Amino acid sequence: MADITLRSVLGRPLTIAEADANFDNLNTEVGTKLTATSYNAADVLTKIKTVDGLGSGLDADLLDGLNTSSSDTTGNSVVTRSSGNFSAGTITAALVGNVTGNVVGNLTGTVTGNATNVDGIVSINNGGTGSTTDATARVALGLGTISTQNANNVTITGGSVTLTSALGIASGGTAATSTTQARTNLGLVIGTDVQPFSNELTAIAGATSATGFYVRLGSASVVERTITAGTNISITNGNGVDGNPVITGSSTPTVDYIVKQGTNGSGDIGQSANRFAVIYGTSTSARYADLAEKYLADDVYETGTVMCVGGTKEITATNNGDLAIGVVSANPAYIMNDDLVDGTKVALKGRVPVKVIGKITKGKSIAGYDNGTAIECEHHHYASFGIALESNEDEEVKLVECVIL
Repeated sequence: MADITLRSVLGRPLTIAEADANFDNLNTEVGTKLTATSYNAADVLTKIKTVDGLGSGLDADLLDGLNTSSSDTTGNSVVTRSSGNFSAGTITAALVGNVTGNVVGNLTGTVTGNATNVDGIVSINNGGTGSTTDATARVALGLGTISTQNANNVTITGGSVTLTSALGIASGGTAATSTTQARTNLGLVIGTDVQPFSNELTAIAGATSATGFYVRLGSASVVERTITAGTNISITNGNGVDGNPVITGSSTPTVDYIVKQGTNGSGDIGQSANRFAVIYGTSTSARYADLAEKYLADDVYETGTVMCVGGTKEITATNNGDLAIGVVSANPAYIMNDDLVDGTKVALKGRVPVKVIGKITKGKSIAGYDNGTAIECEHHHYASFGIALESNEDEEVKLVECVIL
């Protein structure tokens, strides 16, 4: 309120200065007041809002035209009871903030946040399990029995498990995402670490014989064999169990006959440097033509050389007038005195090449001549020892096929 100096208080008229002061104070006071047009309900409400709340002393019978009540009476505004609770038939509102306490009844809408206790069933499509027990919840959620397994002992029956990465070997996996890499990681590379599957090996594994050898008869087929003895042949360890099989031929075999295989004229009995001693049998033919005997010669002589008794040893090459006993033979049909060491084979009878000098006529006799050669002669010649089997006009020394008489 403005400060005014009154004349009645002073007991005299006011001075001009006092009157001016009164006017100044009145003007100041009037400046703090509202005009009549500004003093309305909106202005009053604005001012009330600045002092509402606990301790304001404001009281109202109606709130937005409704009576207040802590019960669910129709037409009332709901307020809390002295216990802090309130009840209502249906609450339709968007609640922002936390709800502490119990909600009894159906909740239609969206709950954002956590509920520590829900008495009822929250459907799966609303984020619940659609069940009231853990067992029925697992069934409703399709969890099967895996959700009840011990973390250290999980049993999976049927179905499959999809991993985001390969399970390590230390955890019971292969550390691989392909069969090839898995075999490599586990040291099971086919053909390197393990034997590839084989039908033959399967057949061997299924064989019933206790001992013996296995012989492949064809694809996926094997048969057991043992080596058995035969005529003039003995077998040791025929099944190979106690060592390598040993096949021994009899040193004195007994045979009824010997049948030769191969082409005609091939194959030998014995060896040139390791011959049989005595062969008992009947010979019906010979490969070569002449009958020879070994003698000690005083030199080494060519095939066809005409020989006579003389020289420093038993025989030597003939000269003109010597009596020939035979001709050096290359391949006798039969050799007498064959054991004679360093002996020279001399054809005594039969067909043999003879060194002849000068012309020779088939059917003519031959006699010894110089340097171990033969020369054509008359049949009645005293030194005649053979007959020419072919003619030859060559005057020089050459081999002529003859027969020794």
